Amino acid sequence: MAKYKRRRYFIDKQFQTKYMVLTILLLVVYTLLFVVILFTPYVLPLYSDVPLEEQTRSARMLLSLHTSVWPALGIVILTLGVLSVFITHKIAGPVYRFKKVLSEISAGNLNVSVHLRKRDDLKDLAEDLNMVIKELQVFVRTLQADHETLSKCILELEDQIRDNKVSGEAGRELIRKMQMSRENISQVLDKYSSESDPFK
Repeated sequence: MAKYKRRRYFIDKQFQTKYMVLTILLLVVYTLLFVVILFTPYVLPLYSDVPLEEQTRSARMLLSLHTSVWPALGIVILTLGVLSVFITHKIAGPVYRFKKVLSEISAGNLNVSVHLRKRDDLKDLAEDLNMVIKELQVFVRTLQADHETLSKCILELEDQIRDNKVSGEAGRELIRKMQMSRENISQVLDKYSSESDPFK
């Protein structure tokens, strides 16, 4: 099987943007908590009655932290935000493929299947969807074959009625063929019927 390669990483803009924003928000919340924990020991002495020397030391430490911590945190947030696009790509890609295949099926094309990349997620779902497609192909082929049989029987019966050639034996044979086709159709339909039929 040929490898399926995806050229774009930003496949489903809405889905991937949503998770990128969520990732950045979580990182911002984490950063704020981190900053509070990191800066509090140096901020408290500035607002308390400690010696001036200790306040000066705390102020210098705060300035040092400001110049080193904020740029580093900004780079981390941006990097992880961009990485979230690559991470969600493993899910967004398969979801995009599922949508495309389901659109083809709803349009009447059953000659489709889901092919995912080696490292994509949702492979189990892809296999299940491919099995459903194969079942539908068998279902349609059975109905087509039985439709053809019934059509031939009806034409044959019409010809015999027109030519006044319908004998009891010929009629019974045609009825037997139609009953067999009906049973085949019933067997296929039974597989997809449920106790709570929405059409009843």
